[in-house]
Amino acid sequence: GWGTEAGLTCNHQSTMPLPGSAAGASTADAAADAAADAGWKLPVWLDGNPYFTAGFGLGVMATALTAARAGGKAGLVMLQRQLLVTLEVTSKDRAYPWVLQWLTAQARTGSGFGQHNSVDTITRRLANGKLETKFEFSPCPGRHVLRYRNQFLMVDRVREQQTVDLHTGQPWECVKLTAFGRSRDLFTAFLNEAQDFAETKTELTTTVYTNWGTEWRPFGEPRRRRPLHSVVLDDGVAEHVLRDVREFVDSTKWYVDRGIPYRRGYLMHGAPGCGKSSFVAALAGELGYDICILNLSENGLTDDRLAHALSTTPAQSLVLLEDVDAAFVQRDPNDRRSSHVTFSGLLNALDGVAAGEERILFMTTNHLQRLDAALIRPGRVDVIHHIGPA
Repeated sequence: GWGTEAGLTCNHQSTMPLPGSAAGASTADAAADAAADAGWKLPVWLDGNPYFTAGFGLGVMATALTAARAGGKAGLVMLQRQLLVTLEVTSKDRAYPWVLQWLTAQARTGSGFGQHNSVDTITRRLANGKLETKFEFSPCPGRHVLRYRNQFLMVDRVREQQTVDLHTGQPWECVKLTAFGRSRDLFTAFLNEAQDFAETKTELTTTVYTNWGTEWRPFGEPRRRRPLHSVVLDDGVAEHVLRDVREFVDSTKWYVDRGIPYRRGYLMHGAPGCGKSSFVAALAGELGYDICILNLSENGLTDDRLAHALSTTPAQSLVLLEDVDAAFVQRDPNDRRSSHVTFSGLLNALDGVAAGEERILFMTTNHLQRLDAALIRPGRVDVIHHIGPA
């Protein structure tokens, strides 16, 4: 049996073509024919070489061609890195809506995006009860090319259907901008122009933010700014608060030089319906600020969430805590739906070690006598005004 297996092995090996044999010659002819079809000829010193025709040379050539292709790809990547500059703006970045609004304006004029657009339907209810519908067009996912400041700019809008926002269900998106050159000045100018364009659209409105989980999100459409004179207060109250806020905004260096936390607190107290919250809304419109509303009685609100929310408020916004006297009433400890903010947690969130800075906070209450003295001391509440009947 061993001899038979050995014989089979020998017979099997004997079927391999040997250099110089007829089979080897046919292989060489096939290689020569393929080379001729490709438009090039084998060198004279390779033509008829027994080792090359046996397949060793062809393997070396294939390996060399593969290495050349990989080297070409690597060289192309290096060339792109040297000649192109890329900017990625994700949907989590604050500049993302600015970029989309600017691109939407370009799509409206038809410059650079052709006929490939996505539609965003906006419905607004008018004062007479009718619905007004508008259609905003933006570049659809994919690649687009436009001309910006005499340079070609490639816009690649990417949408990941597998990755979504757990709060809104919206897919994760990003916009990639690619331009020739190595300087980022073009992107800086682009982002500044997009920001200016977005601000011109919202310069006469006030955006109201509410806290969702770990971030602030706009609540509904931006509201028209309310004139400050539309809220009737006692003489000098509105003027004093407005002057104090502006002085605080212009005193950043004064706080930094003295190591004082850069934040300011205001308390408006008085009977219900006298204009405490309305005054804050009108003040935000006068300053060009937005409003961040935080309800201490919100279901599921904890000390950690409160501290995080107060330290991550959007820029140029007023934080409004309404009815702080009703936040610490007796609750059922077994009710999991209720808020679990403690009084000490509120104090630490206002001016604790981890409290955020660059913040303007307004609190309202109907019963000043119910507030603890630790809550309204200077540093947590710096200005107190009574808002009485008009």
